Amino acid sequence: MEEKWEPNPEYLQTLISMGISHNIATEALFCTGNHSLEDAVNYIFNYQDEQGSPEKTSKRQADGRGEARENSGDESADEEDIKCYKMTFVVNTSLNMGVGKIAAQVGHACLGLYREMLEQNKEDDLSNWEYIGEKKIVLKGNNELHLQELYEKAKANSIPCYLVRDAGHTQVAPNSVTVLSLFGLEDDVNKITGKLSLL
Repeated sequence: MEEKWEPNPEYLQTLISMGISHNIATEALFCTGNHSLEDAVNYIFNYQDEQGSPEKTSKRQADGRGEARENSGDESADEEDIKCYKMTFVVNTSLNMGVGKIAAQVGHACLGLYREMLEQNKEDDLSNWEYIGEKKIVLKGNNELHLQELYEKAKANSIPCYLVRDAGHTQVAPNSVTVLSLFGLEDDVNKITGKLSLL
C-alpha cells in the first residue's frame, strides 16, 4: 500500500508562522521535494507565476473576479487597467541569520507592510497585486545602514515601505534591522532596489 505524502511538520509550521496559508505552504513543500525550507521559501517568494497559486486562482473564480474578466467584452481594456505591482524584501545579510530566521523576518516584513497599506487606504493597489499573482522577490542588503538608506529613498519617492526591527530573542541583537519591505509599481520599486542581487 502506497504511503500517503505528508509535509515536513517543522517546515510547514515555520511557513505558516510567516503568514503563509496552509495550502500554499503544503504546495511549496510538495513541489520542492519536502527536504528544504529554503527551497520552499524561494518557491513561494520568487517563483510563483503571474497567475498565482491554485488557491488564489480558485478564490478569484469563487468571488467572481476571474469570471467577470473572462466574460468582459473588452478583454484588452481590462488588461490595460491592470498595473504590475510587486512586493520586494531586502534582507540584512550582515546579520548572518539562519534560513528559518530569515523566513520569519520576511514574514514580519510582508505582514507589516500589508497592514500599513490597508491603513493608508491602498486597497485598490493591493487588489491589483493580488489579481496578478502577488509577485514577491527577496534580495540581499549589505547591512543596517544600507537598509536605512533604501528606506529613506523609498519614503522620498512615496513608495510604501516597512522596516523590521527584531526583538532579539534569537540569533540577533535586540533592535536589529533585519528586513526592509517595499511595495509599488514594478518600475518604481526597481529604481530603489533594481541593482541588488537575489538572496
